[in-house]
Amino acid sequence: MSKLIFENMSNWESASKYVLSFTGIRFVGVINNMGNLVTGDYKKGIVPIADMDQYKICMEHALELFMKKDLDDTLGPLDYIVSKRKKMKIITIPVNDYLVLISAESGVKIEPIIGEIIQSLKEMAQENEMKLHGLAN
Repeated sequence: MSKLIFENMSNWESASKYVLSFTGIRFVGVINNMGNLVTGDYKKGIVPIADMDQYKICMEHALELFMKKDLDDTLGPLDYIVSKRKKMKIITIPVNDYLVLISAESGVKIEPIIGEIIQSLKEMAQENEMKLHGLAN
């Protein structure tokens, strides 16, 4: 995947709106390699279950992903992680040095839409790469 930088990225808004358009998706955010939330959005009308400033889940998912990188040489790179909790599902998708964190209602069948989300992130990375090289409008 092309290098994708999320800080101050103009097309993040459209990407987050796309992810939030799926039924049952509550939140989408980006976590840097230090476990800090760089940017994020809740679906309109969603009441957060936890305060993101106190949400240690970001650090937990960053640590989990970076620990799993040890297996990349043997098993191949990690595509995504899905954690199911009583109140929600949490999807973590690695993108370069970032994690895209998505929360969904616990009853949502997330697996069918993960591929679409990953594809949209790849397209966003390609657009970003073209902009960086002055090839886009």
